Parts: sequence; C-alpha cells; structure tokens
Amino acid sequence: MTFAEHFPAEAAGIKITRSAPEALAALPYRDETAIKNRALTEFLAPVTPCRPRPLIPAPESRFYRTTGKRRISCRNGKVQLHFGRTPGREDVAPSQLEPAAHMTIYRVVQQVLSRPRSRAAAAAANYCIIRGAGNDRTLILNVRQLSGDIVRTMRMTAETVQKEEPSVRSAFLYLDPTGSDYYFEAERPAGELNWKKLFGPERLSLRIAAPEPQKFLYPPTVFSQINESILPAFADQLVRLLKPQPADQLLDLYCGYGLWSLLLAPRLQSVWGAEWSADAVRAARANAAYHLPDHPVRFETGAIDTAFLNRLAPPPRHQQELILLDPPRHGTAPGVLENLIARRPRRIAHVFCGVDEIPAALRIYRHNGCQVEILQPFDFFPGTMNLEVLAIIRPPGSRN
Repeated sequence: MTFAEHFPAEAAGIKITRSAPEALAALPYRDETAIKNRALTEFLAPVTPCRPRPLIPAPESRFYRTTGKRRISCRNGKVQLHFGRTPGREDVAPSQLEPAAHMTIYRVVQQVLSRPRSRAAAAAANYCIIRGAGNDRTLILNVRQLSGDIVRTMRMTAETVQKEEPSVRSAFLYLDPTGSDYYFEAERPAGELNWKKLFGPERLSLRIAAPEPQKFLYPPTVFSQINESILPAFADQLVRLLKPQPADQLLDLYCGYGLWSLLLAPRLQSVWGAEWSADAVRAARANAAYHLPDHPVRFETGAIDTAFLNRLAPPPRHQQELILLDPPRHGTAPGVLENLIARRPRRIAHVFCGVDEIPAALRIYRHNGCQVEILQPFDFFPGTMNLEVLAIIRPPGSRN
C-alpha cells in the first residue's frame, strides 16, 4: 500500500483526487497537515516502532514553488501549457502552488508561441520550465529539435517574457529529442548541441539564513529545493538531531551543490561530499571556496555505489564520523546502506524525498542492527501528497 493510499477520498468537504499534481491545494492548510500526520503514522506503523514526530509545516504553504513546469502542446495551431500529457480546457493550467510570476511567464510563452510565425518552434517545444525565486529566475525551454528558426523564435519568446516579468534574468534552450517526462534528460544526446544559453547569468542563487545569511550559487540543471521557506527549519533540525562535534568527519552523499555540507562544516573537523552530477560538484567546490576557503572540505563526482565508496571515500573514523545522505526518489544503489553501516559512524541522517521509499530502507537498517531513533517529517511539498522525512539512524554500538 502506497503512502497516497492512506489519504482520505474527501476532507473538509473537498474531494481529493490522488492523481492530481496539486491534490491537496484546495484544503485549508491546517486540515492538510493533520491528514499528512495521520497518513504518515499509519503508513510507517507496520515497519518501525518509531512513531514519526509531528510534521514541521512550511512557512509558505501556497504559491511557494521555485521550480515549475508545463508541457507544451501544439494541436491544430492551438498552443497549451498543461500538466501531464493531456491538455485541459485552459490555455495555461492554473496553480495554487506556483507564484504569480510563474503564471505570467507561462501566459507570455503561450501567447508568443501561438503566433503563426512561431509554428515551427511551438511544434518542437516539449516543456516550459521555470527555476529560481524572487528577482533571480531562469526560463528553460525544452525542445525536441534545434534549427536556426527555432533558436531565433525561442530567443524572441524569452526576451518577451523578460519584458513582462523582469525577475527572469536568464534563459536557456535544452535539447531533449526523446520528449521525455523529465525536466532534463540525465543521459544527454551524444555528439549534439544540447544546452544553449539565450541570455543572462549561468548561475541561480539561493539565500538561506541558517544561522547567518548565506548565498549559494548553482547552475539551472542542478537540483535545488522547491520550497525555500522551510530550509532554515530543516537546517536547524539537522544540526539539533545530527549533533555534530568538532572532532567529527562528515560524509555527505548526494551532496548537490554543497548546501548542507557547507552549513554543517564549521561545526566539524572535515567534510567529504559526493554527487553524480559534475555540474553540481563544480558548484559545490565553488561555494566551498567562497564560504570556507581554509576548511578541509572535498567534493567528488561519481555514481554513488559500493565501488565508488570503497575507492574514493576517506577511511572510516569509528564513532567520530557522521553520515548524511539525501538520495533521489528511487533511493540508493544496492549495498550502499550496508557499506555505510559498516563504517560504524556515530549517526546517520537519511533524508527521504519520497515516503514510499522509507520502508525498504528501514528494513535494511533494522536487519543490520541499527536503531531508528527519530523520524522527523517536513512539509517541503504543501498541496501535494508527499513529504520530506529526516530519519536519524544509530548504528550498532554508536554513542551520543
């Protein structure tokens, strides 16, 4: 039974459609958080005696998303930007989770691509993607093919967007011949131009006050959290629950552009981070050089599996090591959790961005003698049927 199946069919007099991308957005937020607390407790009860703590709510529960996308469809000369593969009745699918600036951008893209002279570009378009927040947004137009005419039309589209919504500071074309359901293809087409800047800076910025205001830069192809309002609360809990000590070494797996590593680093002796994305690792190294130029912080690129860890990870420091892992929704590669447990760290902080992946991981931890000490959910995704969950794991023989 999946996590979504623990949600009711109706709440507060509102029907809940589990397949909808914003399934809970019409509910009062207080009702939504109550439902999520109950659903998570029921879902995890069969796999662990550790009862989840109450959900930490998002300070911004609606119109918060820093990443948004719409599929672009062109049929019989009509251009629509919609969720999923099936167009709806409206030219632009509305949202209660994306800010007003996103809706302005989508509408301008729809209007420009609806012009007769934009027909070839509209037919080649796959997705309209928006990333960033405040006055630092980027527009990414994902297309199935490139030509001189398509590039010119998409540049004109992006420039028109910027005139209507000045928070768009940069724009890119991304080539995805497969027309996939993803923002970007992990396996890019070999031997072809796949990424073209139309204008503006090549980095986005994230500002977080945890504990002091800090700024992190990252490229638009790299993952970053879509609800920045809850990041300070997550950072605070991560420090409280992981309990870093000055003699500790931190292993940060799936480290992205180094956000959590670099926030924790001043409390630690050293940090080693790893991530499969070379773009993310380059950004992490640049952020480390800016924020902590003299601190022992190292980042490596590679597919995170047992061979990679055995080859490149620093030697384990029993009881003076902390491990943080924040894998993608499909979870870790076979053997990775067992490899980490064998290092005998003091604590493991496992961040789950998909609740359905928690039971399988907890079974591995339990089978290897670990104790699930804390399960702390965060509402990173208000209005949807998902949560981010921070699990604090104590390996056998670990101390406080």
